[in-house]
Amino acid sequence: MSDFTFYKARYQSELTGKSARDISELISAMKTVDESSIFHHIYHALLDYHFLPMEYPNDFAYWIADVLHEPALAERLADPDLREIHDLDALRARIVNILEDYVNMNDVSGMAGVGQEFHFIKSISVIFPTRHFASNIGEALEVLKVIDLDSIFYYFIASRMLGGEHYKAFSRWVTENNSYELMEKLNAICPYGFANINAMRIEIVKIIEKHFWEQL
Repeated sequence: MSDFTFYKARYQSELTGKSARDISELISAMKTVDESSIFHHIYHALLDYHFLPMEYPNDFAYWIADVLHEPALAERLADPDLREIHDLDALRARIVNILEDYVNMNDVSGMAGVGQEFHFIKSISVIFPTRHFASNIGEALEVLKVIDLDSIFYYFIASRMLGGEHYKAFSRWVTENNSYELMEKLNAICPYGFANINAMRIEIVKIIEKHFWEQL
C-alpha cells in the first residue's frame, strides 16, 4: 500500500464584483455567483479556530439580521437543515429557496444603506503538501491528531465541498486500506455542526479510534 501525503491550503479572499442592497438583489446574485463564494460565506467563520461563530453562523444570515433587520429570515438561514447538505449546488439552491419563500410570504422592504451592501467574496486556494504522510490508517490517525488545523479544514470541508481531487484521493486511500465503513462515517461528518475546526478534529479522531475498537 502506498504512503499517503497530507496537503493543506491557504485561502485568499477576492471580491467577485457582485453585491446586493436588498433581498431581491441577494437572490439574483446568489443564483449566478461562483460556488467558491457560496463556500466562503458559509464556512469561512470556521477558520477562526479560537472563537465561536457569530450568533448567525454564516455571512448571509448575519447581514440579513444586522443590516436588513429581518431576524426571522436570518434564523431560517441558520437552520440545522443546512447541516444535512454536503454539496454546494444543493446548498445554493436551499438558500435561494429559503429567501424566495420568505419574500413570497412577507412584506420585505429593507434596504442597505451606503457602505452596508453585501459584497460577495470568493476564496482562492493555494494548495501545497505538508511534511506529514501515513502508510496505514493507524499512522493516519496519529497525523490527524497533530497536523495543522488548515489541513483538517482542507480535507474535511474545503476539498470535500468543492469536489477537490485530494479529498477523493484520501477517500480512495482509506477505502483501499480496507476501511470502507470508516470512510462512510467520515463522509457523514457535517462541518456546520462544530463550533470550530479543532472541535471537528476531535470528532474525527474519536470516529477513527472507535472504528479501531470495533475491529478488535
